[in-house]
Amino acid sequence: MRLTRRAALGLLATSPALATSSALAQGRDWPNRRLRLVVPSAAGGYEVYARILAPRLAELLGQPVVVDNKPGANGIIGMQEVQRSPPDGYTFMFAHVGAISIGSSIYPNMPLDPVDDLTSISVAVTSPLVWLLNPALPFRTMPEFIAKVQAEPGNWRYGLPASGSIPHLVAEDTKIRHKLDMPAVPYRSTPQSLMAVISGEVPITVDSLGASAGHIAGGKLRALAITSRERSERLPEVPTMLELGLDPREWVAWYAFMAPKGTPDEIIQRLNTVINQALREEPVATRIRDLGASPRITTTAETLGFIRAERTDFGAIAKAGKIRVE
Repeated sequence: MRLTRRAALGLLATSPALATSSALAQGRDWPNRRLRLVVPSAAGGYEVYARILAPRLAELLGQPVVVDNKPGANGIIGMQEVQRSPPDGYTFMFAHVGAISIGSSIYPNMPLDPVDDLTSISVAVTSPLVWLLNPALPFRTMPEFIAKVQAEPGNWRYGLPASGSIPHLVAEDTKIRHKLDMPAVPYRSTPQSLMAVISGEVPITVDSLGASAGHIAGGKLRALAITSRERSERLPEVPTMLELGLDPREWVAWYAFMAPKGTPDEIIQRLNTVINQALREEPVATRIRDLGASPRITTTAETLGFIRAERTDFGAIAKAGKIRVE
């Protein structure tokens, strides 16, 4: 059957309205089956926060939320998986700062732009970084260590958990700020870099409190300074880099929920609402705090603004430190 010109023009005129109506209906009916939460990381890392939140999100949404690990290329493989997924609200992502706000500044051939190619939902968890020393060394404060490195350029190295990670950028910013000749020793993961400091292979590293809290409590690592604005309840005796006058701003590792571009706004807003509700509940918040991290309540607009601001700051550090990952 052939359409007349008038009928064809009529369909073209009404198609945007039909699309909008369809999206709204989809939002009202959503969810009616299980959801997939992609974590672009191997098991055993920051995905623990996703696994804390997923069961409660499932209860609030009335459908199972299945955590799906997609590691590789500092989060890029998992992000591409989400980017290519249908924007129907049944696939979303929980990713780290390195993938979302650092990658575009350090990878010359980044295959996607997380800000432009994904939709921001919520920055849900933050964790301060800690400068961690082998406890056999005599330094008790971060200024003492910095003075030693300045006095002996090139003789002190630091353990790098992963190229292009937030510890990498923070360490390089500290080196630039204090004119430190302190070569990086790269490792493949946080556990490897922490063990390198514990064994004495390298003297110091910087990494998230969530990853290192157990080693600090067990006396295997000494915390010299923390990068958050306020001291941590987990480490009340450890000063901040801010109060020591060693850094003008705080640095935190952070983890955010995102979805495929084009996911209906009604679904994005509902996801933001249930994520924030779960984070406000004491059982969930306590489990996150017990790992040395903090729940964070954000709107979708705040999330996007925060991600953009962080990308600007990290981009400046990457440029100043000539940091590139091939």
